[in-house]
Amino acid sequence: QFKGNKLQFEFNSSLLDSINSASASLLEGNLARVNQELENAKTLLSKRNQAIRFADTTGWTAVEEYESDELADGSKVE
Repeated sequence: QFKGNKLQFEFNSSLLDSINSASASLLEGNLARVNQELENAKTLLSKRNQAIRFADTTGWTAVEEYESDELADGSKVE
């Protein structure tokens, strides 16, 4: 119902997808895929933490504007 909740749900779902994929790949013995999914999870968490720190100083509206600009120009923040 609320935009913030939706964004957090989507983030949590993406993170869970990476963890589930890493677990399945581990069972298959595909360690390269496990590493790839763990790196993806780390990237997701780092980006979310960066957004939280940014929001603490500027507010969530600025974060939303920054992220929409980032998507529009194809930039990648690590």
